[in-house]
Amino acid sequence: MKYIKPIVISIYLCCVILSCQQQQSDSFLSKEEMLKIVRKNDDLFSVGIKTKNAKLLGDIYSDSAQYVQPDRSILDGKDSIRMDWEHFIVLKQNPMDLLFNIHDVRGSREIIYETGDGFTLLADSTKWKFNYVNVWRLQKDGSYKLEIDTYNSLK
Repeated sequence: MKYIKPIVISIYLCCVILSCQQQQSDSFLSKEEMLKIVRKNDDLFSVGIKTKNAKLLGDIYSDSAQYVQPDRSILDGKDSIRMDWEHFIVLKQNPMDLLFNIHDVRGSREIIYETGDGFTLLADSTKWKFNYVNVWRLQKDGSYKLEIDTYNSLK
């Protein structure tokens, strides 16, 4: 009998430790996994611009997303952001592509922070260059959507 109590305590402690390790591994993503997720989602911007598909561009964002642009009011929500992309894809400069160069990703399974630079390629081959920060949040369906999107222009 006197050995049963220490055995029960030992089993309990092992269960607690194992459950903590399982939770940590469930919330951990390697840098390579984060890069793969971010690249896949960044590529959707290029597809949306090339095909002039504002719905696809809007679907990159969560319902509660915020889009912070230089010298403009913050756009709140996927629908407002989609409407902004509708105006962007028909600009007289004719955007042809949107490309990202990822500098860093970090975070967890729940949220990924991405920083980098990129450019919008225009029909006359000029480029609008920018730095950016994207914050991707895991959705209930397992996908990642942009929660915060912000950039500043580079001269």
